[in-house]
Amino acid sequence: MAAEQTPRRRVVIDGSNIATEGRAMPSLVQLEEAIAAFLEEFRGFATEDVIVVVDATFGHRIDPSERTRFDDAVAHGEMVTPPAGAVGRGDGFILRIAEKSGALVLSNDSFQEFHAERPWLFDPGRLIGGKPVPGVGWIFTPRTPVRGPTSRAVVSRSKRKGKADAGSGPEGADAEVATTATTAARTARVAKATKAGGTTKAATAEHVPTEAAEAAEGSSRAKATKPTKSAKAAKATTTTEAAGTTTATKAAGTTMAAKATKATKATKATTATEAATKSAKSAKATKATKATKATTATKAAKAAKAGPVPASRREALTATEAAEGAASAAGPVANDALTFLTFVADHPVGSTVEGTVAAYTSHGARIDVGGMHCHVPLRGLAVPPPTRARGIVTKGETRPFVVVGFDAGHRRAELALPEIATGH
Repeated sequence: MAAEQTPRRRVVIDGSNIATEGRAMPSLVQLEEAIAAFLEEFRGFATEDVIVVVDATFGHRIDPSERTRFDDAVAHGEMVTPPAGAVGRGDGFILRIAEKSGALVLSNDSFQEFHAERPWLFDPGRLIGGKPVPGVGWIFTPRTPVRGPTSRAVVSRSKRKGKADAGSGPEGADAEVATTATTAARTARVAKATKAGGTTKAATAEHVPTEAAEAAEGSSRAKATKPTKSAKAAKATTTTEAAGTTTATKAAGTTMAAKATKATKATKATTATEAATKSAKSAKATKATKATKATTATKAAKAAKAGPVPASRREALTATEAAEGAASAAGPVANDALTFLTFVADHPVGSTVEGTVAAYTSHGARIDVGGMHCHVPLRGLAVPPPTRARGIVTKGETRPFVVVGFDAGHRRAELALPEIATGH
């Protein structure tokens, strides 16, 4: 029986984080360089082991010249974005992938809001960081997440919830029953000692003050609800004084007075705190309202100063917004419908075409064939696939390629070099 093959380990790259390292805005070029440097240094990982996750706004924040390459990468599954409305957004999506696949996480983020629910982040070998060093290149190093204020808050909240859940379970209920039984037993011993008098009083003298105080508190609570029990409690008190437990009763009264004083102070402090909080909230709301009004007035003044927008300009803006909205809803497409259908009819799978290398992507290159945007993945350039396309094809060169497939959803053709296409 053949031995089972050990599954390959993957690496999940926090693309938005790495692309923004040391920069104000993300750079797709920087992200691609980081991926190439990582694969070159950690040769145990192959291109297919890399999962790059970027947030939903990544494509809108990179340089416009990089957006076509980014759309190509998303269309070919080289980069993924979290689904709309994902809990925890991009960070939560990254950690969910890593948790499910046991992958290494490449990021400079500490994911503090997830420390309570995902303690495996602190396991050795699960988190690695990377920074570009001028004159040296990318440097990668193992990391331990930073435990900042957010981390401490979520961990503390998780512990409190755990204790509350434990207290509401069977064990917590048993503990409460045991405490009630103990209190009842002490009350019974006090009553018995009071009736016995003489030597019994002397034997239980050291326990009488505390137990009598508890009995007195129980009598006070009963007095507020049932008049009959109140009469019995008064009679029991008289008997106790006659038996020589006046000191214990006075101690109980002192204890209740102290409790009442503390409750009064706590109520006053709470009232003062609530008043201060309401005052602060009211002040903040007033400031926010003033700021909003000022912003609105400023925008109105600028609009008035600039004058009305020409009708032709308004129509152009409306058409552009509609086109961008339609492209976003349908997903990135490489070509218009007519160009794609014409290419499919003229160049079936297996045919050879002359194409020009137009741009590099993170997992291949974009090839232009007579106005048709095609894609050649890394696996279509060499066997085994190279880490990047730059070493195989040169930007701007024209050479023959073989059509190996079509992606109708994104109106794109997949190509390969002739010497590699025979393996498809």
